Amino acid sequence: MGSLTAEKEKLALGEEWSEEAIIYVNGVRRVLPDGLAHLTLLQYLREIGLTGTKLGCGEGGCGACTVMVSSYERHMKKSMHFAINACLAPLYSVEGMHIITVEGIGNCQRGLHPVQESLAQAHGSQCGFCTPGFVMSMYTLLRSNKQQPSEEQIEENLAGNLCRCTGYRPIVDAFRVFAKTDDSLYTNSTSASTSKGETICPSTGKPCLCGKDKVSSSTSSVVACGKKHQSVSFSEIDGNAYTDKELIFPPELRLRNIMPLSLHGFGGIKWYRPLRLQHVLDLWSCYPEAKLVVGNTEVGIETKFKKAQYKVLISVTHVAELNVLNVKDEGMEIGASVRLTQLQEILRKVTAERPCHETSSCTAMLEQLKWFAGKQIRNVASVGGNICTASPISDLNPLWMASGAKFQIVNCKGNIRTVLAKDFFLGYRKVDLQHDEILLSILLPWTRPFEFVKEFKQAHRREDDIALVNAGMRIWFRKDEGSWMISDISIVYGGVAAVSLTASKTETFLIGNKWDMKLLEDALSVLKEDICLAHDAPGGMIEFRKSLTLSFFYKFFMWVTHEMNQKGAFKEGVHATQLSAIQRYARPTSDGNQSYELVRHGTAVGLPMAHLSSKLQVTGGAEYTDDTPTPPHTLHAALLLSKRAHARILSIDDSFAKSSPGFVGLFLSRDIPGSNKIGTIVHDEELFASEIVTCVGQVVGIVVADTHENAKAASDKVNIEYKDLPAILSIREAIKSCSFHPNTERCLVKGDVKWCFDSGICDRIAEGEVQVGGQEHFYLEPHSSLVWTVDSGNEVHMLSSTQAPYAHQIFVALVLDLPLSKVVCKTKRIGGGFGGKETRSCFVAAAASVASYHLRRPVKIVLDRDVDMMITGQRHSFLGKYKVGYTNDGKILALDLELYNNAGNSLDLSLSVLERAMFHSENVYDIPHIKVRGQVCYTNFPSNTAFRGFGGPQGMLIAENWIQRIAVDLHKIPEEIRELNFHNEGSVLHYGQLLQNCTLRQVWDELKASCDFLKARESVSHFNLQNRWKKRGIAMVPTKFGISFTAKHMNQAGALVHVYTDGTVLVTHGGVEMGQGLHTKIAQIAASSFNIPLSSVFVSETSTDKVPNSSPTAASANSDMYGAAVLDACEQIKARMQPIASRNKESSFAEVARACYMERIDLSAHGFYITPDIGFDWKVGKGTAFNYYTYGAAFAEVEIDTLTGDFHTRVADIVMDLGHSLNPAIDIGQIEGAFIQGIGWIALEELKWGDADHKWIRPGNLYTCGPGTYKIPSVNDIPLKFKVSLLKGVPNPRAIHSSKAVGEPPFFLASAVLFAIKDAIIAARAEEGHFDWFPLDNPATPERIRMACIDSITKHFASPNYHPKLSV
Repeated sequence: MGSLTAEKEKLALGEEWSEEAIIYVNGVRRVLPDGLAHLTLLQYLREIGLTGTKLGCGEGGCGACTVMVSSYERHMKKSMHFAINACLAPLYSVEGMHIITVEGIGNCQRGLHPVQESLAQAHGSQCGFCTPGFVMSMYTLLRSNKQQPSEEQIEENLAGNLCRCTGYRPIVDAFRVFAKTDDSLYTNSTSASTSKGETICPSTGKPCLCGKDKVSSSTSSVVACGKKHQSVSFSEIDGNAYTDKELIFPPELRLRNIMPLSLHGFGGIKWYRPLRLQHVLDLWSCYPEAKLVVGNTEVGIETKFKKAQYKVLISVTHVAELNVLNVKDEGMEIGASVRLTQLQEILRKVTAERPCHETSSCTAMLEQLKWFAGKQIRNVASVGGNICTASPISDLNPLWMASGAKFQIVNCKGNIRTVLAKDFFLGYRKVDLQHDEILLSILLPWTRPFEFVKEFKQAHRREDDIALVNAGMRIWFRKDEGSWMISDISIVYGGVAAVSLTASKTETFLIGNKWDMKLLEDALSVLKEDICLAHDAPGGMIEFRKSLTLSFFYKFFMWVTHEMNQKGAFKEGVHATQLSAIQRYARPTSDGNQSYELVRHGTAVGLPMAHLSSKLQVTGGAEYTDDTPTPPHTLHAALLLSKRAHARILSIDDSFAKSSPGFVGLFLSRDIPGSNKIGTIVHDEELFASEIVTCVGQVVGIVVADTHENAKAASDKVNIEYKDLPAILSIREAIKSCSFHPNTERCLVKGDVKWCFDSGICDRIAEGEVQVGGQEHFYLEPHSSLVWTVDSGNEVHMLSSTQAPYAHQIFVALVLDLPLSKVVCKTKRIGGGFGGKETRSCFVAAAASVASYHLRRPVKIVLDRDVDMMITGQRHSFLGKYKVGYTNDGKILALDLELYNNAGNSLDLSLSVLERAMFHSENVYDIPHIKVRGQVCYTNFPSNTAFRGFGGPQGMLIAENWIQRIAVDLHKIPEEIRELNFHNEGSVLHYGQLLQNCTLRQVWDELKASCDFLKARESVSHFNLQNRWKKRGIAMVPTKFGISFTAKHMNQAGALVHVYTDGTVLVTHGGVEMGQGLHTKIAQIAASSFNIPLSSVFVSETSTDKVPNSSPTAASANSDMYGAAVLDACEQIKARMQPIASRNKESSFAEVARACYMERIDLSAHGFYITPDIGFDWKVGKGTAFNYYTYGAAFAEVEIDTLTGDFHTRVADIVMDLGHSLNPAIDIGQIEGAFIQGIGWIALEELKWGDADHKWIRPGNLYTCGPGTYKIPSVNDIPLKFKVSLLKGVPNPRAIHSSKAVGEPPFFLASAVLFAIKDAIIAARAEEGHFDWFPLDNPATPERIRMACIDSITKHFASPNYHPKLSV
């Protein structure tokens, strides 16, 4: 049989097939050898040293791997440029093309491209890991556009790129200068100005102070706009004349004939690229199990995450017959290989050129494509691939079916048959294609007069997200005896069955009827029974998904009625208040505004300096752990993980793994030289599980091989047999089973709560529970470490992506039984951390160290995104049980609160997280009598850990829930209750700390004036009266965040400062740069201390052999602590230099340094700092837990669609007290980034675990383990108006240069969005006569919003008290 296939293959290939593959990379010609078909473009680029292109997720969901690909289109006689995800693109798929990476457009040596320069200057790069992807997306947009893009195009173009640090605003502002705007603003070499002499901001065209750069060191000035970049030149000829150094399309590729390819890859993979349809059919007859690929966006996911193996891949990108785009009399013919962006272009063209009644289906398709994945995916994904994948949640298949599209199918003999789209989908991932057939093309018919097609989609996130439910609907009317009757109708849903499902009974019921409100009611009743979802259907959210089916039809009915009325066919249209049901969401461009005071100290402190590494980051030159060149003979590791939530290990069989290609070794608990017991505070974890596993994803061992892919493959071949044990999978189960970590019960008491409740002085008492959802860190750089031994294992060195190098040092020394002095951990920078790399990175490095120690070879480990999310823990979910007593005026008198957090299977930092939640459990409210009890729950999930806010946000969110409960009970607005109960200067908190320098009311009053709260309330109320199906809501929320580690011993910091004879300064300190600008602030402090330029200071990598025993970079206090330590060292050196400097008053700093050297004066110093006057005693429950507090408040206005649960943030206005900011640009970036990350926590990011409420997920497994299922905010989620102001004239006496910490405090302010959503829901419920209080858990996903908006549709599926399920 094999020889027969070989003969057929030989006949199919003939003699013209080539085995030579050529590409150009950044202008350099490269010949790709045969045998690389298994590689992606990203793997190849990184192997040849172009590490600016990052691996963030491996599934095309984050955009970190974006590159530009250029190809020459001979029929158009021009080169085309498009952005793609290199992580999904097969290497050979770009043969004959020019790939440009971030390194190819500019670097620090030869100069930055304007895109890079603008992003760096606009503070658009923090951790920098995502930055190259953003740069390349924007660069490609400029290269591919004939004209300057609009601001809308720029924002839409960035939808496929994720950032976890910046909050997107500075990125959008940086790129906005490339948009079409008023060129007169940029024609002069100096900034434009008004008649009054005010500078005009080039980005906004509005007066601002960004052009004034005179800042006095003794006085302060106010800056209303931090933008200092101007637009760049643009050529309207080809869109690429931004610099004179642009890489041209290689002439060789323009002239070279495209040849069909026949190539191979590791593991027997065969890769073919035919050029003619007949070749495709011949190959298909030889290999009926082959996969046809275009963009590889589905096959790539299947092979990587579903372990699918395809030995033969046939790339059909160059087959002319499959790429047809013909406009015919009967409709549009679309080839199966046509890319989705090409489809968008032709749809735009025909909708502009043809009569609108013919293009209703085209318009619907175009609208649906707008929200289909990111631009990088649409650039390569094909129409036919999307169809034949037969996904039950395909956005396009319901529209093909509803529009009456026809699919042309060809078999290996060239015979063509036609099948209707509605008959093509047979079952889950099954279509009407025989083994010898492929999809040839699609015919999309024109619509007729009075025929309408409409698209619908609801997802967790609007942009770049898969649908929860989608639909395509079509109706055609005919006039019969003066009445308009339904002649034909199609209603097709996705996301409600194993295939795109036709509501056939409803269609039959509707045909022949008159279109009126009575018909609507009857149709909804029929539709309810027509679309059935089982209670345990995959994906859950059954009640919500059912309600969407009716909501979509209701919207369709209203839209059709409106359209017919507009055409004059219906006398009655849609009432004005009902129009909100059909208004299409059209997002305007966002607008940012920043206001701050500049208070300068010396040469640098107080100035809005750009991040020191920003130019390296925008050029791809900044190195992260995985980018560091590896030593010779480096091995790669993959973790062997448990697949059970709780089980006894019976046996481990590695026999198949040993025969796996590239396998070097498997190391288990018995191979650990030192201790297998590890832990952050208590040693309650095993590095490698020895007998019992206590969660899915627990590490059982580590597999080492010659490549990362081979290590993973070998790990998959290790077979572990288990005996399952009972598992605890929620906080409620833990409480019921008394499953708590030992010695974790805590209590704080102020006053006498029992007396207050019993005495009768409380007019009212409310009791309730609050569930608080968890959150994934989703740092863009996954956990990674490179470990190697020195002197045959006598020493161990490592490079790690960690916030805690000292903790890595401790863990590795422990498991290898080495003294700390022989273990060194270094960290240059990390691509985001947010607490997730504080402790949970340690076991990853420790595991790799075991293998390196035994093999005496370097071992590198980089976790895949899905593994990283599954095993390294998240923000703790919480359950709060409260009883609150208050007066009729709203004055709170007593609070009795129980807090429980879900620690997972080890304690880690969970007790400290609980303690901080208890400290912050009253937020900013002065309550005479408080009792707060807390306990840490043991569950069979991976250990949860630190996350920005460290329990504080959870405690405060529970507090704001009972504040809102009181407001509803008293028929007042929550803001009134908040103001009435504010802390004041001198208040004593429930843990005994005296409030000093309290600026809460100043912050609140400034925000209230800034947002014009009363006017906003009036405006929202007016809007809600005018709109039945869209509602707006507003909220103002304050915060008070304590600054210090709550463990006293951790409030210490060390630094090492060297002054060199050329006047430059080298600083090393114990903190880690993870995007928060720590190194930049430290350099500013050193520069100002020595009165030298910032450019004379360099901050070196963090290393345990330079600064010992450093605390983790966490708790927001690092600028305070390390800044003070550096200042201490600088002052020591200055004191030594003073005698010399006083004799040489006119000398430069370099000359003084040289003179000191000649006088043998020590120009090196170790600085040290301890936070003074803090300490808390849990035995008595009193003390000074924090050094000071950072205050802030936020206003938010949102708009919700009550029929679908969709929402967007219209306005966010933030005021924060940061004292005298060390760097206002960096601090504002931290505020914006924290706020957007907070929006993810309160509205978008839902963790779904296999528990009692999610039985469609395997017990203990994490379903949301990648960007495909877990949705962090995208650029589309930033507020339309985003204003940030720093309180002025409020120096902080408790920190360096009167500054305040900023990293964590702003995060909770995003809860203003949650309570604004709730305010909008209250308006929606009032329409149905429901005025009672109701719970709204975070995240307030579309499901929770929609099901809380009670109406006649939701009542079909759920009671008014329905509470959607949440994994806690």
